[in-house]
Amino acid sequence: MVGNGVLANCAIENVLYCYNHGALEWYDKKVRLWKQIKGVRGLPDEFARLSLVKLADYGGKMAVLWDKYERNSEYKMIWCAMIALERHNSEEIWGKVEWCDVVLTVPRSTFLSMLLLLLFDE
Repeated sequence: MVGNGVLANCAIENVLYCYNHGALEWYDKKVRLWKQIKGVRGLPDEFARLSLVKLADYGGKMAVLWDKYERNSEYKMIWCAMIALERHNSEEIWGKVEWCDVVLTVPRSTFLSMLLLLLFDE
């Protein structure tokens, strides 16, 4: 599925994760299928609707970043959620939102990918 509709992906502890049209998923190598991460609650109702999403490994947790446009505004908000991941068995991975909030307000013309490069460039 990577490259065929998947909007963002990252690897955390040898597991590939992705954001795929509104869902956070993981790739089960044994059965060669994408499976939804279970139990993810606490994200805003409008999570990533019509937004660019980026995923990153943050110390074994999943950092999810997305932009949200405000109506009639020249600015957009950059949101971040930190999700703890737990494998319950070989067939399920559960996620728990530990934190979620706006981290930055930027002009609408700012590209999330470029912003992340500037913020995390070493």
